[in-house]
Amino acid sequence: MVSKGKKISFPPMFPGALFIDERELRAVNRVIRSKSLFRYYGPKHLQEVAKFEAEFAKYLGVGRVLATSSGTGSLYVGMAGIGLRPDDEVIMPAYTWISTAAAAVLHGARPVLAEIDDTLTMDPDDFERKITGKTRAVVPVHMRGSPCNMEDIMKVARAHGIMVLEDCAQACGGSFKGTKLGAIGDIGIFSFQINKVITAGEGGAVVTSNADMYARCVLAHDAAAAVGLGGPLPSTPGESIVGLNFRMSELHAAIVREQLKKLDTIISRMRRNKRSIMDGLKGVNNLRLASSNDPEGDVGVCLVLIADSPEQADLATSMLTEKGIGVWRLYKRGVVDGHVYPYWRGISERFGFDESTCPRSLEILQRMVHLDVNPLLTTNHIKYMVSAVRDVWSKL
Repeated sequence: MVSKGKKISFPPMFPGALFIDERELRAVNRVIRSKSLFRYYGPKHLQEVAKFEAEFAKYLGVGRVLATSSGTGSLYVGMAGIGLRPDDEVIMPAYTWISTAAAAVLHGARPVLAEIDDTLTMDPDDFERKITGKTRAVVPVHMRGSPCNMEDIMKVARAHGIMVLEDCAQACGGSFKGTKLGAIGDIGIFSFQINKVITAGEGGAVVTSNADMYARCVLAHDAAAAVGLGGPLPSTPGESIVGLNFRMSELHAAIVREQLKKLDTIISRMRRNKRSIMDGLKGVNNLRLASSNDPEGDVGVCLVLIADSPEQADLATSMLTEKGIGVWRLYKRGVVDGHVYPYWRGISERFGFDESTCPRSLEILQRMVHLDVNPLLTTNHIKYMVSAVRDVWSKL
C-alpha cells in the first residue's frame, strides 16, 4: 500500500514517445545510411513513406492512406479532398484544437460551431440544428481519445448530403462499434505529433477509400503533384487544386512505422489502467465521470471527472495537484487554451465567436477535470491516484 500523504512521481504523459527504443533508432539509422530522406526518390530510396501508408491502410481497414507532415497539414489536405470551396460552411465542435477551424478558414470556408455533450464530442442533435444551405462538411472530432457518436452523425450527414471528415488526431487506434476511427467518414485525419498516442515528433496522415478524394489530397499535399509526381490525378475533368508541400519525410515514416507496431500495446495498457482507476472509484459519493459513446472503443488516454460547479472543479484541481496528480480543468475563463473556441485567436474575432456562441459547451467544460491515464502506470500509481481522488471528493 502507498503510505498516506506520501507523494509518488508519475511518468510524463507522452504515450508514444515513452515507447521509443532501439527499434526506432535502427529505423532512423537505416534511412540515414540510405542518404535518401525525401519521400519520392534518393540515392538508395527505401520507400519508407509508401510502406507506412500501406501498413496503416491495412491496420485501419481503408483503401488508401496519404502520409503528411502534420495533423494540421492533414486537415488542410483532407478538406481539399472533400472538395471544400470558398464560402462553404464546415460544422465542427466547440471543443477541438484550433487547427480544425484554421484549416477550414485557409480554404476560404466558414467554421460553424456545434455544442458538445458530456462525452467531450459533438452533439449530433446540435449538428443537425446548425445545418444550412451552405453546409458542405462536418468534422466530428474524437477528443481525448473519446469516439464521437458516429452512427447518429453519419445518419444526419447522409440525410443532408454532407461530407464527413473525422478528426482522429487524439484517437489513433480507437474505434466505434468495431470500426476503426477514421474509416467511418468520407475522410479521416491523424496526427503523430509528440503528445499523440503514437509519434514521430511531427507527422500526420489522411485516410479514405474514395479514389477521387485521395487524388485531390495528393494534389493538395504536394506542389509538384499537378505535373504528375506522387500519384494519380482526379477523374473529374478540369478539376484543379493548387498544392502546397505537406509531404512526410522518409525519416518520420521510418519512426512511425515502428510506432505503429506498438500502437495496440500502448492502447491496451491505457485502457487497462483506465478500467482499474474507474473500478477503484466506484461508489464515491457525488463523483461523475465523462460519458463515452463506446467505452470499448475509447483509446483510454484520460479519465475526466465532472464537478458540480466551476468552483468545485477549481478546488478539486488544486487539491489533486498538491498530491502530485497530473490534472487540469478543461476550461477556465481567462486561461488560454487552443482547444476551446473563445481562444482561437484570429478566428474567433473574425467570425464573431464569443461565450454566447456555444454556452452549453463552456458550461460543461468548466466543470471537467482531466486526469492523465499513462500507459506506464504501475499498480502503486493507480492505488495512489484512486486514494487521492477518493480523499479529495470526500472533502468537496
